[in-house]
Amino acid sequence: MEKNKFDEFVAKNLPKALKKDTEQSLGDRSKYIGSSDIGGCLRKAYLDKTTNYEHDLATLIRFQRGHVAEGIIEKMLDGLNPTLQKEVKVTIDGFDLKAHIDFCLENKDEIVVVEAKSVNTAVDKPYDSWIMQVNFQLAMLATQTQKKLRAYVVAINLNTGWFKSFEVNGNQVHEKMAIENAQILANALLNKEEPIASEQLYCSTCPHKGSCPLMAKKSEGSELSGDLLEVGKKIIELNAKKKELEKELEEKKTLIEEYMRTCGTKKIKIDDSFISLSNDTTSVSFDTKALKDNEPELYESLFEKYQKTSQRKGYLSIK
Repeated sequence: MEKNKFDEFVAKNLPKALKKDTEQSLGDRSKYIGSSDIGGCLRKAYLDKTTNYEHDLATLIRFQRGHVAEGIIEKMLDGLNPTLQKEVKVTIDGFDLKAHIDFCLENKDEIVVVEAKSVNTAVDKPYDSWIMQVNFQLAMLATQTQKKLRAYVVAINLNTGWFKSFEVNGNQVHEKMAIENAQILANALLNKEEPIASEQLYCSTCPHKGSCPLMAKKSEGSELSGDLLEVGKKIIELNAKKKELEKELEEKKTLIEEYMRTCGTKKIKIDDSFISLSNDTTSVSFDTKALKDNEPELYESLFEKYQKTSQRKGYLSIK
């Protein structure tokens, strides 16, 4: 599609504006390890800091959903005077670690951390990467205060309006994993050695996926792990429920349809919804198989003249 002058301006201006905004709020992320770095793929975090790359415009716009979610949660906390983007800093193996905490609610006895997450689907429980990120934040906060620490992750689907909060308790296992990941990434940056990649929900949009050894290996057939495994398990669970619900739905639809046909009604109202029965129809189709069997030469000539090529997107099959 041809771009007009406004599109061309946005394509140049938006990336610069977003980069400027990030540097003003978070600083130069190539110079430190953040809490979001250690909760995800260490290879991506390493390459983000050591290589020059550019996201396309659509990806940059999608990234803004996180900021929109933060704005909504800020409204949720209206009147509580939260501290926004609280920075906590420590040093490990000669490398700066920083946590920019979305929201901190503090009184004389405790500090409550609130982390915002934008999601594309409903979530039953917090992902391991979220738990690790928040435990990293709590561990860093604990170096600067004796107050009781608690945390919540608030997930929002901006497309549907769904949201849910999850209380995240401090966990020594996740805290240890977070610190270990920080050490691995710090050593990788100091020694200029690329860390091992790990599966994440964002693998499909990663700017470094083209050279990712994990993706090359997985293309031959694979099993999932981490957050992706949890999503895969949920797909299997929902698919089983879907089959049961579809069977029950068809049974109940049959009962209502028989009633409507018997009494001759076309529409019934149930609470705020309507159930409608369409008219019976007769359709006429062209029997290409019969034509091919009985008139093969005619079939071939017509097929050659009127054939068309269409593409169909691949789909998931659950067995």
